[in-house]
Amino acid sequence: MNSDPWWSVPFAGGLAVTLMLAFAGAGLFLRGSVWQALAVGQWAALGGVVAATVTLPVVPVAVSLAGAVMILLHRIRDRERWPLALFLAGLALVTLLSANLPQANLAAARWAEGQVYFLDRELLWTIVSVTVASLLLAPLLVRIWLSAQASPDVGLRSTHRGGFVVLEAAWWVGVLVLGTAALGLPAALAALLLPAWGAASVARGLSGFLALSLLLGTTVFMLGWFSALHLDQPFAPVFVTWALIIAAVPRATLFLVDSWKSNGSRKRQIDQRTGDRRS
Repeated sequence: MNSDPWWSVPFAGGLAVTLMLAFAGAGLFLRGSVWQALAVGQWAALGGVVAATVTLPVVPVAVSLAGAVMILLHRIRDRERWPLALFLAGLALVTLLSANLPQANLAAARWAEGQVYFLDRELLWTIVSVTVASLLLAPLLVRIWLSAQASPDVGLRSTHRGGFVVLEAAWWVGVLVLGTAALGLPAALAALLLPAWGAASVARGLSGFLALSLLLGTTVFMLGWFSALHLDQPFAPVFVTWALIIAAVPRATLFLVDSWKSNGSRKRQIDQRTGDRRS
């Protein structure tokens, strides 16, 4: 008899995939490849909707479509307009399927709202496997990101050999697909983009930036998990709301500190000028 509480599997899987997305988001920030994440995530969701509609395995279909988009984007020099166009195309296809097929409509709702509370053991073990692989690949991925940041005009294909390119691209696709399948597309994109955005404003050094990104991602997941449960709301929109709030806190704090320092400096200058005039 299984004595584990019902929430242990969803909680473990959701937290693990959130941490992977936060780590991947730090890499996106170092690379400056946000648009690619939007396109790949949207086509992963499209693959999940198609698979659910025609009763095929969800993860392989989502990985296939997302991987195809990733390959296409690596062969295109325009890193902003083409990803945005592919994102919009994927969104339009999901909308068309949802409007014309009832099964697609249900699947699209699941991928949008987030079904982390219904995450099963099969998906959990897939997430655990990718998490272990991520821990092993982390030093290599960080070196790749730093090299790409140091030489942004060289390009991914010229920066590293083909094996590293394929390995990194496969890891990106796997993390995005699992994040979208577990958390829903909006929450997956929020976990990917917002913790790193918040951490970048206050972190000092690469290690601090990565650690703070993971900490903010963990905080967002915990708040989103308990809030959505308590309020009986879909997980994804609650997660996105908390991600926006938590990511804004470091930036707001930095803004207030800079404003206080600036006001203090101006006050000292005024006092000094006043004292000079009196003397």
